[in-house]
Amino acid sequence: MRIALRARRRTLRFAHRLTCFVHGGRFPLWETTRVPEDFLTGDRRPLTTVLAANLVSITGNCLTYMGVPWFVLQSTSSAAKAGIVAFCTLLPAVLAALVGGPVNDRTGRRRVSVTSDLACGIAVAAIPLLQFAGVLRFWMLCVLMAMTGLFRSPGETARGVLLPTLAERAGMPLTRTAGLYDGAARCAALTGSALGGVC
Repeated sequence: MRIALRARRRTLRFAHRLTCFVHGGRFPLWETTRVPEDFLTGDRRPLTTVLAANLVSITGNCLTYMGVPWFVLQSTSSAAKAGIVAFCTLLPAVLAALVGGPVNDRTGRRRVSVTSDLACGIAVAAIPLLQFAGVLRFWMLCVLMAMTGLFRSPGETARGVLLPTLAERAGMPLTRTAGLYDGAARCAALTGSALGGVC
């Protein structure tokens, strides 16, 4: 009899600890599989829009960062110039990442995200246009790539900071939203790098 009571107490203690571990003691374990009400009624359009914008942005960035140094190497046969172009791209990106947080706080996350993508798009589009016009110079290429690196980091930071708000509006757990965001970003980086090498 005593052995049975001790076993029952141990089982209850284990169940209580497991309940506290899963949801801080607020919900029993069997309620954790229930779907929240706002999961079915949330608006997922803003989240889908940001995921699509991030997918396009990262794909274009990786394609550019892979393709432009390769273009320099093919057109000039100079590995040093290709390295300089890559350096001009990465250094502004690192510096911009340091000030990206304060810029987002002062200017606004949505405005920073849109502005950065527009600036990067204009800079990248200018490269083939100048090349076709026959006026593209090496220093122009370095400046344009520096612009893409400068505006890239604040835009990515702004979209990442929007995740908690987007998850709440969509009625989705933040962990799932972050997983979708990270998965889309990694797929975009893989696709952009592959396209940059092929093109």
